[in-house]
Amino acid sequence: MPAHGHSALCGTVFALAGGPADPGGNAIKKTLRHIIVFAVIVLALYLLLPRLVDTQQTVKYVSNASYVLLAAAIALEIAALAGYANLFRYILRVLDIRMRLREVWAITLSGLAVSHILSAGGVGGWVVTYNALMKHKVPHGIIFVAIAAQQFFNYVVLWVFFAAAMVYLIITRGSDSIFGYLIGIVLIVLILWLTLYGVYLYNHPSRLRTRAHQIARLVNRVMHREVVKEHHIDGWIDNLLIGMRRMTGHRGSFRTTLVLACAFWFFDMLCLWCTFAAFGYTIGLSHLLVAYVVAYSIGTLAPTPGGLGAVEGILIALFVSFGVPSAIAVAVVLVYRIINFWLPIPPGFLAYAIVRPGRRPIAEGEVEAAADEAPNELRGGR
Repeated sequence: MPAHGHSALCGTVFALAGGPADPGGNAIKKTLRHIIVFAVIVLALYLLLPRLVDTQQTVKYVSNASYVLLAAAIALEIAALAGYANLFRYILRVLDIRMRLREVWAITLSGLAVSHILSAGGVGGWVVTYNALMKHKVPHGIIFVAIAAQQFFNYVVLWVFFAAAMVYLIITRGSDSIFGYLIGIVLIVLILWLTLYGVYLYNHPSRLRTRAHQIARLVNRVMHREVVKEHHIDGWIDNLLIGMRRMTGHRGSFRTTLVLACAFWFFDMLCLWCTFAAFGYTIGLSHLLVAYVVAYSIGTLAPTPGGLGAVEGILIALFVSFGVPSAIAVAVVLVYRIINFWLPIPPGFLAYAIVRPGRRPIAEGEVEAAADEAPNELRGGR
């Protein structure tokens, strides 16, 4: 999954991508620490978690699963990845960059593999994509515009799904009392206000920059470290706005990018539904949508690669709260995450070996410089 923000692992990923090593071997210590945390999470998920429920029942469900439906789930996950790759390819095409689908697939898979193993927030995947496109001689400024636009459309779709899921939860779970209704009304108004305010900020870039810097300072203060690099914010906002102006200037491009972003999330959600069917359990689509969207909206903020641990925990907790037997919930979620998280990694590293994006890190000030270059590069075309 793609994923989505800056993280404390930025320095580690950039060092592994070829950046200057931290003095005193801090980069190596950070990397080892993150590998240990990663290993502990994996062991907890796949060895300890099944023991907290009925282990024999969980094993029984796994052994009796339909392999035909599991194969269908894998096919649906491939379709989701195809939507993600085609989204990026289409954005590049709108920016006058022509690349073959095979090349975009290789870049997408290699970026996913790196982000699933080395970085939270997808930063490692951005570095791989940046270097791969530089190797294909894509103009420097356009690369950041393309990455910013891709992330924007992915998260806009996820936000819409998240808002719809929260409204559903409020209506169905908050209807038992007047207090529940009042909370529901307040939350619905809050969701609508946040959506409208987001549109307002998009149309007022100076206020958007101010709010983004305020949020970054708040996050860094709460986390007691530089989770969000404030000096990069203006550059990313510039690149995003340049990309959005380009997209809105092409007839039908906004609609097409939203459809492709929806395809990514939709087919991945169907993969989860098909995994439930493989275990002989039929889950309501509304419950599936709510659990999926809430898990990924919150889980991707976790400081682990691909939200590992957080996504699984939220999915299992919500499914159990919706009445799914705990043994089935654990079995389904763990198998689904094998398909969704782990299976793309081997072909991703194979693609990385083919793409050979290089080890050049993103230098300080490069995001801002790219934003200055992008308008001239877009005017000049290719």
